[in-house]
Amino acid sequence: MKNWFAPLAILGVSGLGLACASTRVQARMRDVFDQLAHSKDPFGDINKFFDEQLRNIQHTLDLLAEALGEQEA
Repeated sequence: MKNWFAPLAILGVSGLGLACASTRVQARMRDVFDQLAHSKDPFGDINKFFDEQLRNIQHTLDLLAEALGEQEA
C-alpha cells in the first residue's frame, strides 16, 4: 500500500492543477474569494456557534465539579 501513496498523491495534485487551469474554475474561485473579501464578517456565525458550545461545555464542567465536590464532602 505504501508503494501507491506517492503516485496517487501526484495524480491528485496534478488533477487539482488541471482543474485550476480552466477558466471556469478560476472565475468561480475568484468569485468565492471576492465574496469572502467583501463580506463584513464571514466567520461570525461560526464563531458565535463555537462560543456558545464552549459556554455550554464550561457550564457542564462546572456542574460536574460541584457534584463531585459534594460527594467528597
